[in-house]
Amino acid sequence: MKGAEGILVFMTTQARVENRSASPERSSNAETVVGFAVLGCLVAGGVGIVKALGMESGFDVLLCLLGSVAAFSMVFYIYFRKS
Repeated sequence: MKGAEGILVFMTTQARVENRSASPERSSNAETVVGFAVLGCLVAGGVGIVKALGMESGFDVLLCLLGSVAAFSMVFYIYFRKS
């Protein structure tokens, strides 16, 4: 294209590419789900301990406390396996 003074002027365009991936959105959703799962395990473990306090049979108390330990262990596993 010729300019006003007879100088050739080339017009160029530059495309800017943005790398947007869906991973931040997915990771935040995954962290939310994991957070709710951890909260559920903590509640289940707490309820198991409270229920074990009111049980009469030793075997029932043992099973309830083992379930609580398993729920709390799941919480620790979920958090420490990331690192």
